[in-house]
Amino acid sequence: MTWQVSVLEFIQQFKHPILDAFFLMITISAEESFFIVLAAWFLWCYNKRLAYRVGFAFLTSTTFNPALKSVLAIERPIGLDSLESMRVETAEGYAFPSGHTQAATSFWLGLWLYVRKPWVSVFCGLMIALVALSRMYLGVHWLTDVLGGIFFGVLWVLLINALFDWSEARGQSRWLWLAVLPFAVPFLLYPENAPLTVSFGAAIGFLAGYQVEQHWIKSEVAGTVWQHLGRMVLGLAILLLFKEGLKLVLVFDAHWASLIRYAIVGFWLAAGAPWMFGKLRFLGKAST
Repeated sequence: MTWQVSVLEFIQQFKHPILDAFFLMITISAEESFFIVLAAWFLWCYNKRLAYRVGFAFLTSTTFNPALKSVLAIERPIGLDSLESMRVETAEGYAFPSGHTQAATSFWLGLWLYVRKPWVSVFCGLMIALVALSRMYLGVHWLTDVLGGIFFGVLWVLLINALFDWSEARGQSRWLWLAVLPFAVPFLLYPENAPLTVSFGAAIGFLAGYQVEQHWIKSEVAGTVWQHLGRMVLGLAILLLFKEGLKLVLVFDAHWASLIRYAIVGFWLAAGAPWMFGKLRFLGKAST
């Protein structure tokens, strides 16, 4: 582990308030709130097929990540005298593989594999590299953690995309549950693993919402700038109400309450909001 400490010490010798702010911003771009807003825009305003593919790979990847962390139980560099760790409140659980890095890899690689444009590949690759570097600069991950995050992110996206293509070609989306339901085991084994619960719940709701939307809602993303803006403002406001307001309602076991709460959030993103937009004519209607 000594050589890994040396790597982080080398990176942190360049610490500066401007770089602190920059890498904090970069690491925030690989966190929940940022991805919720991006997912909402893709799903409601831009390209729902892209959003469902990337969103499904992302959510199952970010469920796999904390499950693997709990199994391997590798400690973080936080607390070492020679290092300064920042934004430690987001460094939950164990170290390997890096959750932020795997999340960024899963999202940006999934986007690039769908869009396939040179400038998109450069931008996506840069975002993945910067998130990985930010986790080391902030002193919350080892080099092996971020490399592991990239590796598992790439591997997971390729596997899930293959499953998605296979199920889509046969019109049998029920097979996608094979990538979700097995995580019930680590969910039950590691009730203290909050990131696992959050992503598992969101993945359940998102996949259920995808199936409902594809079979019954069939929403359209086309619309004016004002319609898109209205969808984002209203849709995210209700999402926030579910995400935070349900804490006051679901007052039983926090483990199960969090699972249900994020399942509702995932379902709202994938199906609830598109259904509502179709009913509210000024925001766009569902196709017939």
